[in-house]
Amino acid sequence: MSKAIFKKVVLLSVFCIAMISLALYLPMTCYGQEEYEPCPMRVEVSPYQVNIDSGGVEHYVRVLTYTWYSNTDTDKTFVYINDNEDPIDSNYIKLTRDSIGHLVVKIDLIALQEAGLEVDTTHDLKIVAGLKVPTDDCVEKEGVGEIYIIGKKGK
Repeated sequence: MSKAIFKKVVLLSVFCIAMISLALYLPMTCYGQEEYEPCPMRVEVSPYQVNIDSGGVEHYVRVLTYTWYSNTDTDKTFVYINDNEDPIDSNYIKLTRDSIGHLVVKIDLIALQEAGLEVDTTHDLKIVAGLKVPTDDCVEKEGVGEIYIIGKKGK
């Protein structure tokens, strides 16, 4: 009888050690591997329809966001066109705020002209705003708006 009890105690001990080892190992393997998903941000492009051939000094497309902005809130803001991996050059982007205090991203029309966008087509503008001080567990906010590009006929 004591042999059967001894086997059960040993088997139960080995099982407990294995479970404890697995429980301690899981947080170490998962730590730092969790994929980060940015928080959503509502985005509106104004004007929605842009003539790519127009221009002039400081001709901007405004992207209105519905996230709070001050010079101390936003670390960096990037603008991507149509799932492009490279953002628009920061020299073509100005950050301002509207009368309520929301972030407004102004994109110089030259950046859109240099991107070689197809005319008479809708394109996506993705805005990624990094926050200096995380809010609501968000390190950055991301939103996508659409812009319709028009140009001269025959181009």
